[in-house]
Amino acid sequence: MGSRWLDQTARERPHFVEGLNAVSGGRIVPVPGGVLVRDQAGKLLGAVGVTGDTSDNDELVAVAGIEAAGLKHQVE
Repeated sequence: MGSRWLDQTARERPHFVEGLNAVSGGRIVPVPGGVLVRDQAGKLLGAVGVTGDTSDNDELVAVAGIEAAGLKHQVE
């Protein structure tokens, strides 16, 4: 899932995200900015994460880069 999903889940189920963060060694950042990358057929290729501005702007930059590469994005 993209990090926007994590952000929404952290608000709705904080204990779940706290547990997920604990088992990952603190490597979960539940804010928008991480976007899944898919090919034209919908196959998952990986993810792009951006930071440096507001989370919403970070996500917009990630989406723009993915689209510029001719790929599809998934934010949630």
